Amino acid sequence: MFVDMRGFTRASAQLGEDDVVRLLEGYFALVVDVAMAHGGRPCNMTGDGVLAAFGLDPAPRGAALGALRAAREVLDAWKAMSADWQARHGVVTGLGIGIHMGPVIAGPIGPPSFRHDTVVGDTVNIAARLCQRARSGEALFSEAVRRAPGIDGLGLEILELPPLQIRGRDAPLGMHCLPAAERLDLGAD
Repeated sequence: MFVDMRGFTRASAQLGEDDVVRLLEGYFALVVDVAMAHGGRPCNMTGDGVLAAFGLDPAPRGAALGALRAAREVLDAWKAMSADWQARHGVVTGLGIGIHMGPVIAGPIGPPSFRHDTVVGDTVNIAARLCQRARSGEALFSEAVRRAPGIDGLGLEILELPPLQIRGRDAPLGMHCLPAAERLDLGAD
């Protein structure tokens, strides 16, 4: 699951350094805490993006369910946090999320002087592309996630979207959405 803050570039230009750090720390804490509560493991925080992996345990169960629950909870909680930042500082932010399911390479990666646990591979790349495509307030996820057992029992509104053609792939990717009640057009920055 990739999460990216929309409107961060504009917000960081409007805010002082201390407020930028507070905004990021609140955002990172929200995403990390919610992901972990649903069985996810935070892997990377880069700029205003967060990567969390689900189902890395030896016997993963319900990874797709955990990721979708986490996505919905993060999006819902961010509404209140974003409204607070807008009221106090005049900055408008939102979140876009991308989720894909499949094999990953997991473990410590990097040069000997800077190794850290993360996940890489095609599955991660597809989640990143879905995140880039997600509008503020929504989570996009692949057909692989949609087909996971138990998804229909979550009680989430799920919209089927037209397939997404991803550069470097022959076949388009089936795509679905946890829609936002109201959307902000903030782009992906």
